[in-house]
Amino acid sequence: MKRENVFTVLLALVTLGFFGCQKDDLSNLGPSTLGVSIQALNKSFSLPVGNSGTKSASATTSSIVWDTVQMVVSNIQFEAELKGLVSHRDSIEISYKWTGPKVADLLADNITLGNFILQPGFYDEIEIKVQGSRFDAGKKPVFYLRGKYTTSNGDLLPVMVKVNEDVMFKTEKDSVTVTEESIDITSDIQLYLDQLMAGLQPSVLDNAVLTGGIIVISADSNREIYRTIMHNLIKDHHCYYKHDNKNMGKKHDD
Repeated sequence: MKRENVFTVLLALVTLGFFGCQKDDLSNLGPSTLGVSIQALNKSFSLPVGNSGTKSASATTSSIVWDTVQMVVSNIQFEAELKGLVSHRDSIEISYKWTGPKVADLLADNITLGNFILQPGFYDEIEIKVQGSRFDAGKKPVFYLRGKYTTSNGDLLPVMVKVNEDVMFKTEKDSVTVTEESIDITSDIQLYLDQLMAGLQPSVLDNAVLTGGIIVISADSNREIYRTIMHNLIKDHHCYYKHDNKNMGKKHDD
């Protein structure tokens, strides 16, 4: 099995455990397959963003609607201890690395990355790091947002976020058990776009410097806003999984 295939398999195993989910009891035994999806959620929201959740965008409040969200995924690193399903005495320290790069459209909801075989076992002390490299991005941003900002006065301004530096965030999990049941699994890593703006007041955006009539947020423009977004971007993000009938076709990008 190729190293990138092995890593992607293990990535989905981590996702299975984030919310304490267990696989359904299936009589169909054999290899399972998985795909990995990175999704951007809550593309429309009001400001300021609260810690307890989001508010729907409204014409009477400041709000943002994103129409483009992209990220260059350069590599993903996986580290864990692998133990047997029957006995957990013996363990093996595992370290895998998948290497891209892959430009991911984070608003697409019908494309998964990979179609790989799952290896049953018990995985402990799991850590996954997702990285985007400036080198791999070339002249494109590593992470890119584009949309519209509506002020409390109803003024509409174009806004974009351009990250031209390395990006890294990680996830952690204590233990995950994968059985020998045969199912298709899609592992979804979720980026909540409203939470990227957490800590920002509408007045900060109202007073942002415009470049050609656009609110450009980058390391060189509106740097205070940029630093807040970067701080929120590199935090751990939510993950969950879903499974489908193995006979149902899905679009994959291997």
